[in-house]
Amino acid sequence: MSDIFPGLDQESDEPRPGPSRTARWVALAAYSLALVLVGVLCTLAFSGSDDQTSEDPGASSTGPASSTSTVPLSFGAKDETVASVMVPADATGPALLHFDLTTEGVPTSTVHAIMISGRVECRSGEATVEMHASGKVSTNVFVSRGGSISGQALTVETGESMECDLLASAPFAESSDGELTSLPLRATLEADRGNGAHVPALHRLEDATLFTPGTKKTILSRRVDDPSSLDQMSSTVRLTSCTVVGGSRDGDGANKCREGMTGKESSTARVQVIARWLDEDGEIASTTTYWDETLAIDYSTHHVPWNLRQTGMADLVPEDAAGVVLTVQVESVAGTPFVVHADGTDSVITTGT
Repeated sequence: MSDIFPGLDQESDEPRPGPSRTARWVALAAYSLALVLVGVLCTLAFSGSDDQTSEDPGASSTGPASSTSTVPLSFGAKDETVASVMVPADATGPALLHFDLTTEGVPTSTVHAIMISGRVECRSGEATVEMHASGKVSTNVFVSRGGSISGQALTVETGESMECDLLASAPFAESSDGELTSLPLRATLEADRGNGAHVPALHRLEDATLFTPGTKKTILSRRVDDPSSLDQMSSTVRLTSCTVVGGSRDGDGANKCREGMTGKESSTARVQVIARWLDEDGEIASTTTYWDETLAIDYSTHHVPWNLRQTGMADLVPEDAAGVVLTVQVESVAGTPFVVHADGTDSVITTGT
């Protein structure tokens, strides 16, 4: 390898004509300075290039599509915003949002339970967005144990960007142990990022409906004409046991539970998600049970929001199916009667992702 500056580190035995030592050092300094300047210019050029390529023209400056936060849920709170997300204007069709609310257990000297509830509200500018489903859910949790609830919400199609808030409440809670006035709450709200079309169940309950032991009813259903396009189904069933009369109604309607049927025995409910596959003539050719679950609604819990998010539904579609009717069925198996609320009981079917 040849030296970059030959002769500088070597001395000849014989004197030879050439520049003086001073001149040589001046030349060396000038050459080094030139190299430094070239290096600086190259660095700036590459830096400018990196800055341009790192910019994401599709990046959104309006906010995240998912949000998780931990906040104190005050006793007596009503519709406190605990998480928010942005839904961009270029989203196609109605927007589907999933949420979770989890309270951590806090030690108490006495047994103490409170009701927590959640729902989603969206707005575009100053206008409130209409909802196919607000995701209204509620349950009672023991302060010392904590608990969680989940749900989904579906907006109407707007063609505009929206801001959606997850609202949490603890409306009937009172101070515990003289000092405890809130519970730590972890809240997650996420807008579905898929490209599919979201549609609500068409057949739904019109009012809170009483289920006595032996009663079995279809509470949600939707026909899909192209079963191969099925992707996922998100369902929520709001149940209230008749352990007491109160809370067994929707809105200002009458309570469905009556004094003669109340008791401390748990209610046992069975929830099934069933697909009825149709042939070319629209007749039922076969059925598939996607989900079958039995759950108890005990005296202390009273309210149970059953929630299920199913994915990969196309995997069970028969090759010859020309259509499908997806249904959610509820049965009262044993124990104290219970009510299924129309308000907050819904399904959202996603196709074509």
